[in-house]
Amino acid sequence: MEHNDILARIEEKINRLGEAKKDLENQTIRLKDECDALYRINKELQAQIEELSEKNSELQNTGALHNHSGEDLKMVTRQRINELVKEVDECIALLNK
Repeated sequence: MEHNDILARIEEKINRLGEAKKDLENQTIRLKDECDALYRINKELQAQIEELSEKNSELQNTGALHNHSGEDLKMVTRQRINELVKEVDECIALLNK
């Protein structure tokens, strides 16, 4: 094999490595942006959970959830909190990938 052939193959491999590097850099940027977005969503969901927990506590303190018709409200509130917790867990799982 001639030196020119070897040099041409090396140049071709260098070019492919350069393209792969650019692709990985772009993917890294995209993943960082996605991660930032997931962190923002996670913070928003945590704030919603905190807000709903406070409202739930207020309702319990006023006795609104203890009357007979309040049982439905209590169940709905628990379901909503559980949904929000699941969403936060999903966001955390995505962030950990």
